[in-house]
Amino acid sequence: MGMLSAFFRERDYDHGQSLVEFALLLPLMLLIITGLVDVGRAVWQENTLAYAAREGTRYAIVHGTYGVPAADTTDPADPVIYTQIPNVVKAAAIGVYNITVTVTYPDTYPTNPDRHCADRNCRVAVDASSPFVPLPSQYLLGGAFQITLRGGSQLAIQR
Repeated sequence: MGMLSAFFRERDYDHGQSLVEFALLLPLMLLIITGLVDVGRAVWQENTLAYAAREGTRYAIVHGTYGVPAADTTDPADPVIYTQIPNVVKAAAIGVYNITVTVTYPDTYPTNPDRHCADRNCRVAVDASSPFVPLPSQYLLGGAFQITLRGGSQLAIQR
C-alpha cells in the first residue's frame, strides 16, 4: 500500500507541466471551437438564403405575365423583377446581410428566342448570395478571408 500511495502522490513539478500543456493546447482548442461555431453559422446562413430564394420564387410564379402586377422580361427596369422580388428575398432572409439577388427566366419563346418567357408553365429562377466571414478572419485578419454562400430556387410560373 505504501508504494501505491507514493505512486499517486502529487509532485511539485507536475503543476508546471500541466500549465505548459494547457498553454500549448488552448489555441488549438479555441480554433476547433470557433471552427464548429462557424460551420454552424455558415449552414444556418446558407439554409436561410435557400429559404429566402424559395420565397422570392414563389412570389415570382404568382406575378408572371398575367399576375397583378405583371412581370415583363422585356423591360430592363421592371419593378416586379428588379425591385419587388429582391425585396421579398431580403425580407425573408432574417439575420443575413449584404444579399445579392438574381432573377432569371431561363425559357424563351419559340417564335422569338431573344425574348424570355414569363408566361404560365415557363420557369423562373431566383438566386440569393451573401458573403460569409469566419470569426477568426473577422477578428484576427480584419475580414480578409470570406466565402460567398448561395441559395437558389427554380419553379414554373402558375399565373
